[in-house]
Amino acid sequence: MEESQIGTLFYFGARVFLAQKGLTTDPHSHYAVSILISLTSKFKVIEESGNVLEFQAVVLAPNTYHTLSAENSDMIVLQIDPYGIDYASVASRFGRKGISEIPFENLEPVLSRCKNLFHEKVNCQTAKELFEDILACVGTEKPSRVSLDPRVLSATLRMKSALPGSISVPELAKEAGFSETRFMHVFKLQMGLPVRQYQLWLRLHEAAKLLKEGGNLTEASHAAGFADQAHLSRTFKRMFGVQPSKFLGANTNVAVHFCV
Repeated sequence: MEESQIGTLFYFGARVFLAQKGLTTDPHSHYAVSILISLTSKFKVIEESGNVLEFQAVVLAPNTYHTLSAENSDMIVLQIDPYGIDYASVASRFGRKGISEIPFENLEPVLSRCKNLFHEKVNCQTAKELFEDILACVGTEKPSRVSLDPRVLSATLRMKSALPGSISVPELAKEAGFSETRFMHVFKLQMGLPVRQYQLWLRLHEAAKLLKEGGNLTEASHAAGFADQAHLSRTFKRMFGVQPSKFLGANTNVAVHFCV
């Protein structure tokens, strides 16, 4: 995605939330589910066959090969993990494959709040609430809020403290007092994504912070536990559909917020 003017990007958990004036991509597919909304003019999604589709709002299922042409649109982008709980409600309505148009009138309750994202009137808490309200408009129901089991919370803190390394699932399960299978089930239920994906997210999160603070890709890669710059870039693009340098370099014009 190429930035044209000031944008705002929020990271929280396995979720990415972006407001950007004008977005374009090269042909690609990526790991994340994308919800794309234009507050202004319609945008184009070009399929692998070359067929050009126009939308005001759309869901792109994971690994959907496409090109985005939205250089004249005020875009809102939500990216979610296809294995997380956020996607369940959306997938139950639109399925888990291909490109699905979202009836724009369904988004009416959140459109005025979406406009605030372009004026930096949204903080981490209000961004999270807006993200979930958009999902409620797109899917069949609002994602449920879950109070974290203290043992799961302790596991997340252990993983954060171990960066740039990682802790094995059997070790985490033992410390939490679960069997390995039970731990993985409870963790995914409460956190919205598998343990290993969460650890990968933490490492990407660490690299993203270092990049935004002015570090280069090589420094950020090693400090976050990736083998090299290419490994970080491949992983970042697979998870989020963009190269990290597009939004996280020191010279970008995107305001980035890392939310807990």
